[in-house]
Amino acid sequence: MDVAGLAAVFTAAVIWALVIFLYKRHMESLDAAVVNFSRLFYVSALMWPVLILAKPSAGVWAAVASGVLTLFIGDSLYFYAIHRVGGSVAAPLTYTYVVIAQYFALLLGEKVTPMLLVSSLLVVLGVGLLARGGEARVNVAGVASAAAAAFMWSLGMTAVKLAAVQGVHPTAVAYLRALSACLFMALYLAARGRLRVVKSPLFAAAALLDLGLGSALFAYSVERVGLALSTILVSVSPLVTQLYAKFTGIEPLSPRQMAGALAIFLAIAVAMGSPS
Repeated sequence: MDVAGLAAVFTAAVIWALVIFLYKRHMESLDAAVVNFSRLFYVSALMWPVLILAKPSAGVWAAVASGVLTLFIGDSLYFYAIHRVGGSVAAPLTYTYVVIAQYFALLLGEKVTPMLLVSSLLVVLGVGLLARGGEARVNVAGVASAAAAAFMWSLGMTAVKLAAVQGVHPTAVAYLRALSACLFMALYLAARGRLRVVKSPLFAAAALLDLGLGSALFAYSVERVGLALSTILVSVSPLVTQLYAKFTGIEPLSPRQMAGALAIFLAIAVAMGSPS
């Protein structure tokens, strides 16, 4: 098994798990769409030199499509689902993208064993248990949005794989994803008269770590260890978030959430033990 690829995906998961605390702080006073656009804007404005690594190919368009599908459409649907049905319903429904991604990986010629499918189901169970209780509401539009977000995320992750196999550099993949999503998000917010940017050097640095380094590491991992395994392993992110909150005293960890942590640990063990 490729050690560099595994290290990359776990590092991406840790980055994505920790930046959420900074984003959450800004979402208390700003619309989630504004926060999402701000992180896309900083990456688009500061990482443009990496375009020198993006040689013309079909893979470039796959990276562009990934940004639109995942960071613009998928994330927007996910935030809407959280608003309508709460995180305890939206999170596990949306994380079914891990299961869907296994089938896309199969279509791309990867070897997907039954144990990887079991592992992906454990991820969904774990995320469901980790999600905060809060107000879990049954709402057709919210449930449909979460399901649609899962499909868009899985399509977007698959597009990352297509970009990788076409030889697009991982940092170029990360930048093109952010740039394409940024353009669409800017048009959306401008049309609603809400176009603005979070003005914070710390926020800008977090965005570069998140959508710059984190996304590049994920693209690298997909290239080295495959889409199926990478999507499972990067889903350790919610677990890292909860453990960090627990050990820093930000939030308590309930017995149900500890069971969720165990489910994700089992998912990782099953995935790592699955024959490649």
